[in-house]
Formats: sequence, structure tokens, C-alpha cells
Amino acid sequence: MRNLIVVAFFAVYMINSVAAATENDIFEVETDGGYQILPGSSVELAKKVAFFNAQRKAVEVAGRYLSRNNSIEQYGPNRDEIYCLTAREIHADILEEKIETVGKTSTYRLRIRATIQATDFFKAEIEAAKLEREDAQASYRDEMEQHISAETDPGRDIAKAYRLLREKKWRIAMIYLDHLERKYPNWDSIYMTKAVIHFLFHEPAFMKKALNEACQRGNSMACDDLKNIKKLNAHDFGLSVID
Repeated sequence: MRNLIVVAFFAVYMINSVAAATENDIFEVETDGGYQILPGSSVELAKKVAFFNAQRKAVEVAGRYLSRNNSIEQYGPNRDEIYCLTAREIHADILEEKIETVGKTSTYRLRIRATIQATDFFKAEIEAAKLEREDAQASYRDEMEQHISAETDPGRDIAKAYRLLREKKWRIAMIYLDHLERKYPNWDSIYMTKAVIHFLFHEPAFMKKALNEACQRGNSMACDDLKNIKKLNAHDFGLSVID
């Protein structure tokens, strides 16, 4: 009964929110995504993660404006989780794709055209509530072990890491990310999330290392942070990226 009430609440919320949105609140966005391919790793996996990365960028663009006219919420600490789940909801077509090799590094790159509207975010909110209920029903052993699904679903997988962060389950989140790293080796988003956890644990040296890992995998935000953060507490970040 409680679950039905929750679902009904979100359904009413969606209807009211959609009614408040205007017909112009539909974005068509072109974005790029990439994923570095490790030797011997799956090209299909690289394509799926690159596709999700492009979808996430498109959602970021639309969300920046939809939140300003109250078509969607600001979301606060839920933002990363909702945006990742929203990226799974949007329709997107691949415009071009290629494998780019520079030196010994190969990167799967693609460009998409995506359509985003407020209802995509509302569907993600319902999915987030559903996943949170599923997590709440997990046993203590399952929570500590953090089993990873064999299904390739980058949006749902990384959204769980953000959910654990929001719930302040930082050690469990790190266990989960370690498992996720084996599933998605070379994904910059994993290292960026680890950097946040190391910050919360007051571990600036490990935070810097995680930022460096993300930067080396093409995450511009991580590169900027390494460049701009000179000192955190008593730890000197230095002027250059770690080798």
C-alpha cells in the first residue's frame, strides 16, 4: 500500500508539473561522448558508455534552463542521480562515431542529437524512488557486498553511486565503485566520484590521485580542479598532474 501511495504521489506530481511546462520546453541538443578503450576490452562496452556520456551532457544542457523556469526541480543533492537516470530516458540518434587513436591510446567517440523535455526528468524521479525502495529491502550482507549487475547500463549503475553518496553511505559507495571500476574500466565518472568520497574522508592525497585518474581519461573538470586547487587543508596539491 505504501509503495502504491508513493507511485501515485509522483504520478500526480508529474501531471501537475507537465501542465506547468510550456510547449517550448523541448530541447534538441547535439553533444559528444567518448570512452577510452583498454587493450582487449569490448568495443561495444566503449560505445555504450560513450553514448551515455553524450546523453548526460545533453541532459545537463537542458536541465540548466528547465530548472530556471521551474519546469523541473533544482534537485540539490539528488541532482547527479536524477540527471543520470534522465539520460536513460531521452531519445537520441547517433550522428557520427569513430575510434580515434593517439599514440597508444584509443578512444571511442560519437556525436548524438538528443531530444529532452521536462517529462524525461519526471520519469527519472519515479525510477529513482523505485530504486531507493529496492535498496532499502536489500539485506545487510547484500548492502556490504554490493553486487554489480551483469547488464550494461551505465546510467543506472553510476546513479546508484550518487544515491549512496546522498545517503552518506560513503564506505559502501567506495566498495561499490571499486566493483564498478572492474565493470567499466577507464570510466572517468567513477574516478570523479571517488575523488568526492576521498574529500569527504579528509584524504586529499587520494583525492588528488583520483582526480588525476579522471583527468587522464579526458575529464576536463578533473583537469581544471588539479590545475586550480593549490592546497587543501595542509596538503599541497602542487602545480602539475601526478605522473
